[in-house]
Amino acid sequence: MAPGDFAELTIRLRPEEARAAERRVQLDLYRKSVAGDASAAQAWQKLPAATRTAVLAELAATHASLDNLPNCPTKDGVAPGAARTQAIRELARLSPSDDPEGRGLKALARVATAEGDGSLRGLARKGLVARDDPRVPGWLLQAAEQDDGLERANAVEALKALGSPRVFEVIIEHWKEVWGAGPRTHMFVGTMRSYVADYDISGDSYQPVIRNFFTGVVLDAKVLKVEHDFFIVTIREIAPAGVALPNDPAAWQRWLNKERPNLAKAAESARRAAAASLAGPDAPNEE
Repeated sequence: MAPGDFAELTIRLRPEEARAAERRVQLDLYRKSVAGDASAAQAWQKLPAATRTAVLAELAATHASLDNLPNCPTKDGVAPGAARTQAIRELARLSPSDDPEGRGLKALARVATAEGDGSLRGLARKGLVARDDPRVPGWLLQAAEQDDGLERANAVEALKALGSPRVFEVIIEHWKEVWGAGPRTHMFVGTMRSYVADYDISGDSYQPVIRNFFTGVVLDAKVLKVEHDFFIVTIREIAPAGVALPNDPAAWQRWLNKERPNLAKAAESARRAAAASLAGPDAPNEE
């Protein structure tokens, strides 16, 4: 090649590398739009709704950690508040048609349970209340079963904030699966021994008859009653004050059937308040 000549350089990326590179561009585009770049904002709005939801969910949930503290700088020295806070707010405002697979909802649930910054955690919790999706209680209940005490406490707090009949339905449904008498089961620990019990005579030959016998112990067990478990503790933590019921899912089911209208009314009031708050100016949220 002579000096001054130009050549076209083609870089081929593997599919996963290409997707990662594209996502980095999209994340950068969103951050610039949040920072006030008008051209970036226009380009961001031109992306498909599903793409925007995926980017917002990744930005909100990927960095969720109980080690996060308010106003701590990230590795590049940029305060984490602006882009993540705005992403969480936008996820909280999404319509079901923009988030059919619940990816944004899962991101909100992740932040609400596993985020160390209380303001972001409270904002995500408010978003879950505003969206009022029936899938959320199941996801939060899974988070409440984690061994991490802080994550469990955050999940219980989010369940209590929802407070809808669906929350209690999910807990009672799972509780019924483990309540009461369980199946009978047994195990055997022993030794098999063989011996010559007899001989079969065939002509002038003898064929030994081998027989076996077992010696050992059989342990037979049956669960008769569950006195205390995860579901008993959780439902008492989220129940309204003053509710004193026995440790029996049937009793709680009767209570739910009776109180369903009141719970639904209170949950709807909370949903409207959360939605109104999220529709207002982007202000800091108190936990």
